[in-house]
Amino acid sequence: MNKELFKNKLGIIGAGNIGLSLILKLLEKGYPEDNIKLTYRGSIFTFEKLYDNNLVDMISDNARIVDESDIIILSVPPQAFKQIGDFGITDDKLVISFMAGISIDEIKKQTGSNNIIRIIPTGPDTILDSTSIAGAYPSNGLAEEFFKLWDMEYYIVGDEDKMDLMVLAGCLPAVYCKVDADSKENIDAIRKIAGDCTEFIELSQKAKNLVPKNNKDEFIEKFSTPGGITAAIIRSLDDGNDLYDSLLKGLERNKQVSNPENNLISPEAVADLIKK
Repeated sequence: MNKELFKNKLGIIGAGNIGLSLILKLLEKGYPEDNIKLTYRGSIFTFEKLYDNNLVDMISDNARIVDESDIIILSVPPQAFKQIGDFGITDDKLVISFMAGISIDEIKKQTGSNNIIRIIPTGPDTILDSTSIAGAYPSNGLAEEFFKLWDMEYYIVGDEDKMDLMVLAGCLPAVYCKVDADSKENIDAIRKIAGDCTEFIELSQKAKNLVPKNNKDEFIEKFSTPGGITAAIIRSLDDGNDLYDSLLKGLERNKQVSNPENNLISPEAVADLIKK
């Protein structure tokens, strides 16, 4: 393992399911606790998880994280990104975004950094058990060292537009809890959505191996953020729509979360987000 990698000071903004799983995996690999700081939005539910995992001493604030971190990791729900405010980064500090729907240009505007990579992995449980698959853009040597440290099997796509499909790929293990991935109709739906994106086809095949045999409802819940893309797809399936139309609903929701003016969710979803 590259000992120099462990010298980087990490600031993780968003300690929900994804953020927490990233931290726990780093600690499992021996990453120094003193080199990890985090922020969260004050949820008592999140604090209890941090307390239970002995991570309370990592709690910091956004201003300190921006000033002191070598790498900033964005793992907030995309619906909450604008609420953080401008970062005021004046150098090209590396920013790794785990947010669906928020483009690199939008992240640049708010953070000030020109050194940004997006990655969309499968859910927190797959990160913790080292089975996560992911799509990322663009290539970045330092970020990819961390992807390897997190044991992620990742694909670098050729242009950012394909990240919309990577968002769908990240949802598929939960979606496959609801549908038969091997039915002809659903195979055709995946191919139709994929177009010429071979990475999506490959990830869709690997996603089948991540479907749990038991506790599927709990698995879906951990995958889903209220008001998010997975939730939109699952809701569409529950309403009786087929996989293709439900994936289109996911793409539609992905576009909505990228636009704050359209990014409205119900009061119930807001309450659920606070719990995350």
